[in-house]
Amino acid sequence: MVFYLGKDILKQGLKTYFKKYMFKNTKMSDFISELNDAAVRLGLTVNFREWSDSWLTTAGCAEIGLKFDKDEITG
Repeated sequence: MVFYLGKDILKQGLKTYFKKYMFKNTKMSDFISELNDAAVRLGLTVNFREWSDSWLTTAGCAEIGLKFDKDEITG
């Protein structure tokens, strides 16, 4: 998450999450919402909820692919 959001956003999201939900039960969606809200407050245009749905709540191994244009490499 730190590579996707950055340290500042992650710290801000954690800070507000722990302050808001101190001594309470929470769900994963509460945590994700606080991180998403921190991203928006700090100017990152990302939908962290969508990312978490596709990476954290789906079964199976995550796959990452690589696409490149051979002509761009050889020049």
